[in-house]
Amino acid sequence: MSRSLSLLVIALTAPLPAQVLHWAGFRGTAHNGVASAQARPPVKWSAEENIAWKKELPGPGSSSPILVGDRVLVYCYSGYGDYLDDGGEPKNLMHHLVSFDRNTGEEKWTQAIAGPLEKAARRMQLSQHGFASPTPVCDGKTVFVYMGRAGVVAFDLDGKKLWQTDLGHPGADSKAATNRVSQRGQVLSLRWGAAASPVLFENLVIVNCAEESNSIRALNRKTGKLVWKRESPNLEGSVTPPMVAGTGADAVIVVTLAGEVWGLDPKTGALLWTVETESRGGLSPMPVTDGKLVYVFGGSGKSKAIQFSRDFKAAKSDVGDARKPTEKKTVTDANEEIIVAKSPRVVWESENLGVPSPVLHGGQLFLVRSNGFGVCMSAKDGEVSHNARLDGRTSSVYASPVWADGKLYVVSRKRGTFIYSADGEFKLLGRNELEDDSQFNASPAIAGKQLFLRSDKVLYCIAKK
Repeated sequence: MSRSLSLLVIALTAPLPAQVLHWAGFRGTAHNGVASAQARPPVKWSAEENIAWKKELPGPGSSSPILVGDRVLVYCYSGYGDYLDDGGEPKNLMHHLVSFDRNTGEEKWTQAIAGPLEKAARRMQLSQHGFASPTPVCDGKTVFVYMGRAGVVAFDLDGKKLWQTDLGHPGADSKAATNRVSQRGQVLSLRWGAAASPVLFENLVIVNCAEESNSIRALNRKTGKLVWKRESPNLEGSVTPPMVAGTGADAVIVVTLAGEVWGLDPKTGALLWTVETESRGGLSPMPVTDGKLVYVFGGSGKSKAIQFSRDFKAAKSDVGDARKPTEKKTVTDANEEIIVAKSPRVVWESENLGVPSPVLHGGQLFLVRSNGFGVCMSAKDGEVSHNARLDGRTSSVYASPVWADGKLYVVSRKRGTFIYSADGEFKLLGRNELEDDSQFNASPAIAGKQLFLRSDKVLYCIAKK
């Protein structure tokens, strides 16, 4: 791990927690999808091979497991949804957080929180990801879970509920989004359900609750009380987790939404800078950072490498004043021609991706598109060295790839876990399937020789026997 990412982990978890944070949030403790240098998970497994233990879950979910000390925690839902045999009723929706012993699979405790809905959910949410998509985050003492309409709920590591905070609703005078998506003359609703995982900064829990209130909110870790919020109708359809870029007094919260990227002061929510984009659709991938630049993906248009620092000053160049935005024409998916000003903060633009988040390692960005294409590009300049369909016919991919021991672990929704070389060529090294006919939507969690994988039915601990 680079020095900048090590500092980032320290900033996200200060003060030093009582429990070791092996994989304490979405895409790991550093939120970049990279396991520690000591991680040596299996490359091969099946229903009979290298399964240390497996446990049935109380319900489905797209949320990834997290690893804290000797515990693995998983967020699920039950009572309503198309994944259930009878469909259920919106009033019966329940959210579950379950804690297992990492080594034995023994269930330590489970907590259920009611989250009844006022009306039936949209088909997109039911068919694609359900009601337990955000991954919990832990500071070593407390676990914070974003549970959609049930709000953010905090538990201690013994399962005691500490607080629960409602995330509000759009005000009666809320404006319509200015970057709406039209198809065949109709404006599409991008409200597909809560999915953005919360992140931590100092004494705050920061959550993108666009689905509930078109806002980014910071809550006090100890009490759950609102510290600040920033609202915009253009957050509709954004389910990207916020990213903490930089450390300490230099830290910036980076948020992607329709038409722009925000840089926010993490302590106050004040807007430090914006970068305009061409994005018009839903946005899912979490940004990644190397401590110098932040890399943002999702929606329409191009991916971008952005100078996120507070004191950024663009210099004059031989071709003009680089501090002034340059304009360019672009065409949206709805065949609308618009002019977008390119910010001097944008270092480069390159290939984009849809649902999965990227891996950043060794100066390279690894992208796995939901349609089964693999892309490798340079973090320095965005130059693409590989862009092709992945070997092995992965079919649909919803989970984000994870890097471990020089390999990329890619979990497909229905056809198993594919393992590729992380040398930029995506050589197929193995494919592993389990006797499980449900969907695998969650990214794996990795620590040491263990890999934790959850489906809509089962949590698996995969380790060499």
